[in-house]
Order: sequence, then structure tokens, then C-alpha cells
Amino acid sequence: MSQNISIKAAINTFSVASAATKYASVRNILRLLCLAVLFLSASTVFGQEFTGRVTDPSGAAVSKAKVTVTNQDTGVAVSTATTGSGDYTVPYLRPGLYALTAEAQGFSQEARTQITLQVGQTAVINFTLKVGSISETVTVQSDEALLAGSGDVGEVVENTRVTELPLNAGNAMTLATLSAGTSLYADPKYQRPFDDIQADLSINGGGAGNSQILLDGVSNEAAHGDAYNGTNGQIGYIPPTEAVGEFKIITNPYSAEFGRASGGVIDMTLKNGTNTVHGSVYEFARRTFLDANSWANNFSGNPKTSQRRDQYGAELDGPVVFPKLYNGRDKTFFLLQFENFTNTDPGTLIVSVPQPEWFNGDFSKLTYYDVASKSYKPEIIYDPLTLHDNGSGVLVRDPFPGNIIPASRINPVAQKILSFYPSPNLPSTAGLNTWVSNYQTPQPLVDVYRNVLAKIDQNISSKDRLTLRYGYWERSETQNYNGIPGAAAQGEYPHGERSNTFATDWVHTFTPNLLFDFRASVIVRGNIAETGPANFDITSLGLPPSLVSELGIFANHFPSIGASEFTTLGNSGGQLTIGNSLAMLPSVTWVKGKHTIHAGIDWRILQDSTRGVQGGMSLSTDRSWTQANYNTGDPASGNSIASFLLGTANSGSINISPNIFFSQHYYAPFVQDDWKVTPRLTLNLGIRYDLNEPPVDRHNRADYGFDTEVVNPVNSQIDQSALPNGPVKGGMTFVGVNGNPRAFYSATKTDIQPRFGFAFAVDDRTVLHGGFGVMYRNPNPGPNQYGFSSTTSYVGSNDGGKTPIPQSVSNPYPTVIQPTGSSLGYLTALGQGPYFINPHYRTPQFQTFSVGMQHRFLKNDTLEINYVGTRTYHNDSNDNINRIAATAYANCNILLGGDPSRCDSAAGSYVKNPFYQAPAFQGTGYYTASTIQAIQLTRPFPEFTDIQEYQLNNGRSWYNAMQATAMHQWNKSLTLHATYTWSKTMDSGGYADQIYRIPSRNIDSLDATHAVTLSGVWLLPVGRGQYFLGNMNRVLDEVIGGWEFGSLYTYRSGFPWQLNGSTQYVSNAWVPRQADPTIANSIRGVKPCAAQYVQQNDGSYVLTPIQSNCGGSYNFIVNPRYGAEQNVIYSGIRNPGTWDWDINLAKSFAIYGRLHLQLRLEAFNVPNHPIFAGSYDNGPLDAGFGTINKTSGQTNQPRQAQLGAKFLW
Repeated sequence: MSQNISIKAAINTFSVASAATKYASVRNILRLLCLAVLFLSASTVFGQEFTGRVTDPSGAAVSKAKVTVTNQDTGVAVSTATTGSGDYTVPYLRPGLYALTAEAQGFSQEARTQITLQVGQTAVINFTLKVGSISETVTVQSDEALLAGSGDVGEVVENTRVTELPLNAGNAMTLATLSAGTSLYADPKYQRPFDDIQADLSINGGGAGNSQILLDGVSNEAAHGDAYNGTNGQIGYIPPTEAVGEFKIITNPYSAEFGRASGGVIDMTLKNGTNTVHGSVYEFARRTFLDANSWANNFSGNPKTSQRRDQYGAELDGPVVFPKLYNGRDKTFFLLQFENFTNTDPGTLIVSVPQPEWFNGDFSKLTYYDVASKSYKPEIIYDPLTLHDNGSGVLVRDPFPGNIIPASRINPVAQKILSFYPSPNLPSTAGLNTWVSNYQTPQPLVDVYRNVLAKIDQNISSKDRLTLRYGYWERSETQNYNGIPGAAAQGEYPHGERSNTFATDWVHTFTPNLLFDFRASVIVRGNIAETGPANFDITSLGLPPSLVSELGIFANHFPSIGASEFTTLGNSGGQLTIGNSLAMLPSVTWVKGKHTIHAGIDWRILQDSTRGVQGGMSLSTDRSWTQANYNTGDPASGNSIASFLLGTANSGSINISPNIFFSQHYYAPFVQDDWKVTPRLTLNLGIRYDLNEPPVDRHNRADYGFDTEVVNPVNSQIDQSALPNGPVKGGMTFVGVNGNPRAFYSATKTDIQPRFGFAFAVDDRTVLHGGFGVMYRNPNPGPNQYGFSSTTSYVGSNDGGKTPIPQSVSNPYPTVIQPTGSSLGYLTALGQGPYFINPHYRTPQFQTFSVGMQHRFLKNDTLEINYVGTRTYHNDSNDNINRIAATAYANCNILLGGDPSRCDSAAGSYVKNPFYQAPAFQGTGYYTASTIQAIQLTRPFPEFTDIQEYQLNNGRSWYNAMQATAMHQWNKSLTLHATYTWSKTMDSGGYADQIYRIPSRNIDSLDATHAVTLSGVWLLPVGRGQYFLGNMNRVLDEVIGGWEFGSLYTYRSGFPWQLNGSTQYVSNAWVPRQADPTIANSIRGVKPCAAQYVQQNDGSYVLTPIQSNCGGSYNFIVNPRYGAEQNVIYSGIRNPGTWDWDINLAKSFAIYGRLHLQLRLEAFNVPNHPIFAGSYDNGPLDAGFGTINKTSGQTNQPRQAQLGAKFLW
């Protein structure tokens, strides 16, 4: 193994940046930085702009009128002239407060002031000039622009809500959910600034992680998960809340400037420095005494776990002034921000652990809960080496006498591994098996996070403006996931990240109606993950040194051991990932007559490298080796710990993955024309072309495809007489070999994207808008390095699971398969299950469309209602091209008149293995087993197991919704906002059952029918300068003035309940959600009426109730072996919905001049409402089938509160 990297050393020093220097290409990073300086461009929202028309009193157009737009905070002014049609557009502006003037010879000058321009807004300001002297000025004060001239559907979260709504951990991005159609699926515990919630954010059914993320109009997407994993990447930089100006969510983008996404666009803008110095110093403190206890702690009678969080920082912005040296007012402005976040979150983890006496083989007290009789009954342990025919052709096992495994049968390696389990510390729960949820441990989450930001805005001249920005953050996190202390722990030990972001923007004005814009962003992000303690001596478990020597960098980690129904032991090692991204875009804006034309080319370069890919050694076991019937499970027999203690496992692997370095290039020219057809009608017409090249590995470490026609050279090593269909065919191919291209699929060259939008002003208060657009999201290449990685699978049986290989856990991997790259050619992966990417993969297409109405009832009351639809075509899907013949399966399917013994125990079900002892199959079960299941030889390529082909483009999804948004503002002291979304998302593609070719079509697993958000900020209009008692004295004002209240409420209905794939859904099993009296602390939402086919002593199969006979009427039937998996479109059952209510109460105190102090109390989950483990149990054999058990703990956080203090000026 050639992976020589000390992950632990890198973590100890938290040296992501130095690791990037060491393992990523310094030369390439420098090239990216140089390109950024040279090109100064990026994927961008074309800023904000004013547009409108200048007319005379008769309505005739006034051409060549001078329109001046002045930022009232910075004094920076930009001028343009109207076209022959009287139209003007001033693009590339920053959000802020503006004044506009229009003047022409023979007319009085008209001025508009106090106009707020929001992020991404096209504000329509029309002028009607009066006849008179140009020296005369008519001034109109306004704080509202007319409704935008665009068909886009979107939402602006203004600065008031960003800074004054309660934000748990201060991540402004979470407020994206205040836009209708936007869903955030992230665990409430993990919505902090560094948690990459973009990966869990979906807009209008476009899929989580598929939206475009911008910061100040510049691409803000890191390469991680981009070039290699196919999402739109992790977020490069999240600014502290104090530095955020506002942000916009465009849920239906129709402008051609947007692309490479399936969903929406989120553009966050930073504050801009002004001619007045502003700033803040703040601290938010969270302590244990402010919090409620968790439900699990209250249930167990335990006190609150300790918590301490401090989030403090400072923000400063203003003009750059050096007394007597440089006065930057009206020219040079700065923004500086620092934030530190240290946190220990309370957490309680409840898991299931074995009883200590089991480790010595004593299962005499083992029982299970029988739902039908509502009593505990013995659970019997059977000896897997006693399998015999009962005389009727049925294979049965004998139980261990007294339910005790003899000491001579206990495997010492397994016993040593199991000794790392702690002893139970919780009593059993009535109605559940006695070992369920019997161990509780604190699960604190320890995080340290720092964030630094600097920005300079330079008004070089009336024709040139320049912005430079640098952002940096780092964090380290430690948390236990499996509840196991010591070497067998699993979690973050620690997880470290570091990100550097550079961005720049240069706007040049050639003429008043021709402007040029260059923007760029460079993001270098590193990620170190260690999933468990290192420096463990794995030989101390009794494993042979010959095996340990093959584990390479994973030899110092406890192996990952999974026992069904119990928490996992061990971990999978660590890895280091570095991602580099450069996004550039030169663009031009030309105002010609009634047309505003934007054109540019979006160009990105992405690199993603990984070293020390997580893998290592794993073993998994379940009850099947110790259950009564070797091929049919039942709750009355078998135990996974007993199975493992006998030295047997069911599955496992040693995975060795290569170091990777992928690069990807993206080019997208576009043209957008905003055409003011009439003063009331604007059309948005655009077209975009994407060339999204596939990722290429620097060292050609990738598969290209599977050759289905070639005769495999292994034929010379195998017994041809045992092959029913003659010589075997098929083999893996590789990129850059034998004339294959370096990319593992061909670039799609037909991704043309038309865009159309319209906005029609019915009157000054009502606008109809809508549109249609096509986008192509970033391709998802998936796994494609099988020859350069290797998987050595655990072989626990040579007869299809009837009997185990005794004591195989002592040396579970006698031969470890090492990666061979492309050197073996068609001999690669023999006896294994390779995978590859469809060489003809097409980029998934996303269509978005809407029609709606926006109406302003009063000056500050608006309502918007839209019908929104999206369609996604060519979605990723996969298929097994090496399927066992369906006719062979049907011959063993009792539902089709078959007999399972024909496949696994009857004469002829096992035949001579043609691959036995063939050298090319070493390290696999094909090499060690002298016989093989006859049905395995019905595969088209029997020398392999399953062969998965990914990215088959057979998937499709569709989304339909009614979305409503209401907004109320009163005198700048009250802001109320509400949204409602009623939607449905459906998916199709791939197969519910690949062998029987049953296609998949169902309601999306994250479909939520209803979603509601309510938010508000109310500065009580009482006190000095306010609406009420505005002249009160200062002393009284310090008591009753300056109070503010903020509130945020969200609700989302439950997701569809997902049925276990091996279970048939017969009829409606929904029941009203209620407590189940038979199972303590449980919530039932599904009828438990399930049955399975049980083989009788005479060999027949009888449908038998599993837990409750329900009068012989069953809602669920467990599939018999070799049965087909059903496609369940919708069971009619939904898991419980979720809701949350957070508040903020603040009081401001005037200190001196503009300096004031704000004290805050923020509370999250105010009613202390627990949301329990999100899904009803879907295992029919489980005692809690159809219920959610509260003892598993809550998925949200208990009520938490924090105190805050801000000095602001």
C-alpha cells in the first residue's frame, strides 16, 4: 500500500493549510490565484440595477436625458443617458440606499430619494419631467421602488431580519427557508456556519445540494463534492451575521446568467463601507442554567449535561482615512470582521449494548417481547454446526443446551472485540426487548471556530470601481457517535476544516450605456477527518500479524464491527481532502433602445484531491447464524452477539482506496435581453450554453466502462466443463488505456438552455409575472475507480450460508486484495462486484416554470401567490447488468409456485465451481469454494457478482406547488413575513427490483405536503424619537424605550414513511397517531399487522403472523426469499411533522452619540417541544414495528437560551 500520510499528525496540528501545500499542487493553487488577478471575474448575479423610462407630461419619451444614481451612504454617483425610447438602465450597483435624479434641457430636474435597492433587484423608477428650467428641482421622497421588471420568483431577506431574528449559532443561511418552496433538511443541531447546510437545502424540488450559491454575486462554492461527488459543492465562505447586508433567494430563476444547478440561486451580500464609520462588538453566551433538560435525561432521571458556548466578535466599516495622508471619503471604503465560536453542546446518546454475561456464552436469561401475548418469552440460540434434514426435506438446527455456548466454542478474537462494549446502565423498557436502549452516555459536541473577513471598495474614477475581498475560517470538532469509550469509539476525533477565499470585482464604464464587468473567486478548502482514536494496537485483539501488515494506514485503528440491534464498535480511519476552485466570468451590459442586453461567459476550474480515503477493516453480523431456520428469521431465535461469539460473521470487507486528484472545466456563454416592450410589459429573453466537461484524474486512476463482448482471458484458468454457456465474456476497461479517453464519460455538447420571463404591471399595485427556463445541473459522476481501489470481501461460508466456516473471525481475511490499477486488464475484479459509469452519460436537465401575481394592498403590505412547477429529466440511476436470470429466481419463488430449496439446498442447487482455485480469483469466495449456487451461473458474466452501471439517466422527478408570501411593514418599526407552500414531489427511474425488472415510481422521500413560516421583528414604537412618547425624557426612555421583539416559527408536515424493501404492502396500514399502551413511551402510526411465510416441518410454507394476527387480515407480508420487491408509490402513511419556535427579546440603551448598547435574550425551541427519532420502525420483525420510541431520544435540541450584548455605533 502506497498511502503514506499521517492523518493523526495533521489533525494534531490542525494544519489544513500546510497539508494543502504538501499534498495539493502548490503550482496549481498559484496558477489559480494568478488567473483570478488577471481575469477578475466570476459566476455572478449581475448585481443590482435601476431601470425605467423618462417621459414628458404628455407621455412622450425624452431621449438623452441624464439620469444620475447616487449611493446616499457613500456619495458614489453613476450617470447614464436615456435611449431614443426614453429608457435607461444603471447596472452593477451594490445594495443600499439611493437617490436618483433625471434632467433634460427644457425640463425641471426631478429627484427621487430614500430608495432602497435590495440584492438581486431590478428596481423600476420612472420619471415624468415637468416643463421648466433645469435649475428647478422637484424632489419626491420614497422608500419603495416599483415592483421589479422580471419574471423571476424570489425573496429578499433584508438586514433587519438577518440581524434581529433569533439565529441559533448565527448562520444567516438558515433564513433561506423563509422563502416559499425552500426546504432545509439538516438536523437542527447541525445548522452552524460551518456545517455546509447547502448540502441539505432544496429549492422547488430540485434536490438537496443542487442550488447555486453566491456571495456578493460571486461563486461561493468550494470544489469538495463538486468535481467528484456531483453536487454544487460545499460553501466556500459563510460570513458572520454582523457582516451580512442581506441576501436573496431566487427560487425560479429565468435569467440566462444562472446555471449549473437544479433548483434556485442564493446570493448573499456583505455590508458596504460608507462615509460614516459603523461597527459593533458583541458576545453571545450560552450556559447550562439557561437551558431545559433533554427528554432523554428527564426520562432517565439524569441532570442536564454541561454546556458552554461563547460566540464573540467585532465588525468595523467605513471610509479609509489616514489623517493628513489620505482621505478616502466618497472613494475608498473598508469592511473588517472577526468572530470566534467555542461550543460544547449538551448531548445524550442512548444506544443498545449486550449483556455482560453473553460474552462468556451465557444466554440463559435471553428473552424477547412477544407482542401477541404481551409477555416476555425465551429467545433460543441455535448451533449453526448442527444443520440437518428433519426427514421431510427441511433443514433445521439444534439449540445449545441451556442456551449456553460452551467455552470451547467461543472465539477468543470475537470475545476480545466484544469486551470493548460497556455494561448497560439503564433499565429495560416495558414492551421492548430487554437489551434495547439500555445504555446512556453524555454526547457533548465540542467545536472551535474562527472567522476573519476583510473587504475594500475603491471608486477609482467615474468610470472604474474595484472590490477586493478575503475571507478565512477554520474549525475543529470532536464528538462521539457510537457511545463507546476508548479505542472502539466512533465519531469525530477530530474533524478539522480550513477555508481561504479570495474574490474581486472590477466594473468599467465605456459609455453611459455600455459597461464591462469582471469578477472572480478563488476558494481553497481543506478537510481532515479522523473517525476514531488512532494508535491502537490491532494485534492486541488476537488478529494475525500477516493481516495487520496488509491494513496500511488503518492498522492503528480499531476495526469497524457491526452487530445488528446493537451500537457499532470501531471506526473507519481518517482522510484528508483539499479542494480548489476558480470561477471567472467577463460580462458586458449594453442598453440599446428598449433593450438591456447582458452577455458573458461563465468559466470555472475545479480540483479535488483526497488522501487516506476512509476504509480499513469491517465485519458485520446478525442473528442468522444462530436462528432456528437458517434462511428465515424470527424474533424467537438467534442473536447477533451469539453469532459473532462463535467466530462467525455475515459480511465484511477491507477497502483500499486510491489517492485522487480530479480536475474539471466548465464553460458557459450566455446572452440575456430584458426588453421593455411597453411601460407595463417587460420580457426577459435569454439563452445559455453549457459545456460541463467530465472530471479527469491527474494519474488516470479511473475506470472507463465494461466491455460486454470481449472473451475474458481468464478462460484459460477455469474449468470449462463446469460452464453451462461456454467461455465467459466481459471485462473492465480503463481511461487512458488502449485508446480510451482520459475522461470516464463523454461531455454532453447539446446543453442549450432557453430562458423566458415576463412581468406585466396591471396597475401601479399589481404585477403578473411568470416564465420558463431550462438549466443543467452539475453532473454526478459517482464511483469509478474500482481497479485502483480494492475490496476484499469476508467469506464466512462455502455453501451459501447454510453452515459457517468455523472460527473464521480469527483470520477473517487470509488474503487481502491489493489495488492493481489497470495492469490486470480484463482480469480486474474477477469474483467481485465491480462498477462503472455509463460512458454515454448525459447531464441531467432541469426545467422550471411559474405564473403568479404580486399585489401591494397598502404602501407596505404585499401579497404574492404563484403556481410553481419543475421537472427534472435524465436523473442519475443505476442498474445491475449482471443479474441472475429472473426465470431462475422465479423457479425458487414460492409466490410463483417455486421452491427455495431449488436454489439453496435441493440436489443440483449447488454445482461444481468452475472458478475454484483459479489464480485470478484469489482473495474471493470463488477461489475458496469448490461448489457454487447454480443460479449464479445464469448471470451473463458469471465470473463476476453484481456489476452496477451508474448514471444511466433513467431518472425523472416532478414538482408542483402553490406558494404564497405575505409581507407587512409599518413605519420601519414592524416587519411581518409569512409563507405557505403546498406541494408534491414525485420521482421515477431505476428499479424497485432489478432482477424482476419492477420499475421504481414513488413519492419523493423528502416530500412535505405543507410548509409554513412566520417571522417578525417589532421595534416597539415607544420612546424618544418613536411614534409614541417621542419626546419623553432620557431617564424614562432608558426604562420603557428601545425594546425589540423578534420571532421565528417554522412548520413542515411529515415525510412519507418508507417501507422496508423486503416487505410487501398489502393495504392501508395508517392509524391516527397515538400512544401505544403495550409499548412504554411509544407513538404508534402504523398498524402492526404483518405476516411472513414460515416453512413447516413437512416442507410447506404457511403465512404466519409475526406479532399480532389482527384477525387474519394483514397489512404487510414479508417477502419470501427469491421474491420480488414491490414498488410502493405511497403507503398513505407519513412520519410526524416538525415545528419550531424561536424568539428574541432585546433592549437598547443610548450611551453617547451614535454609540448604544443592546442587550438580548434569545431562546430556541421555546415550548421545549421534543421531536423524536423521525421515522416509524419499518422492520416487521421488530417489537416496536410501526412505532417511534421516545427512549431513543429527540432529534432536535431541548429549549436553549443565550444572552447577548452588542455595542453598536
